[in-house]
Amino acid sequence: MNIPFQQTPNYAVGPTKKIAIVLHLTLGAYRGAVEWLSNANRPNRTSAHFVVGRNQGEITQLVKVTDIAWHAGVVSNPNDRAKKIMLKNLDGSYVNPNQYTIGIELAAGYDVDQDGTVEPNENDITEWQYQELTELVKSFVNNPDTAFVLDPKNIIIHGDITDYKEKPEIVRTELLKRLFPVASTNKEVVKNQIISLLNQL
Repeated sequence: MNIPFQQTPNYAVGPTKKIAIVLHLTLGAYRGAVEWLSNANRPNRTSAHFVVGRNQGEITQLVKVTDIAWHAGVVSNPNDRAKKIMLKNLDGSYVNPNQYTIGIELAAGYDVDQDGTVEPNENDITEWQYQELTELVKSFVNNPDTAFVLDPKNIIIHGDITDYKEKPEIVRTELLKRLFPVASTNKEVVKNQIISLLNQL
């Protein structure tokens, strides 16, 4: 993938091998999200490795995958899904997830047509975003700069790590369907297989 790179000052130098992906929603427009995550003059200097906008061509990399983006550093009541991939220190505390995860922000939840209201279709992830996200995740497999293995447990959402953060469960579910397609033309069988797969996570 040929993704434009715009280095944010909000990061820490690696190298660290990333083993998992954390999905986020920006709750803001693509360009504004890129600028916000690149702003060092604010108290909460968050960032992400990638930002994917709603429209074709809207994708930017802000941090090298070998470096550390500041996207999921606070651990608060992690759920069982997060605990499956979270690393621990010798004293039993959790290693900062930023050390070993890739943060991907998806632009959503803003007034695209500027009519003063965020309609349901403006809060959804677009087909372009799903296609780009799917290809992006695949690009980490067998990438010498990561230790990522394509497995459902290695793809989580921010709310899995930090219970008061956003929980784009529908985004993760759709991404898994695209990464792990079920070989069947029977819709009911497909549905049951997907439910069975998700219940194992």
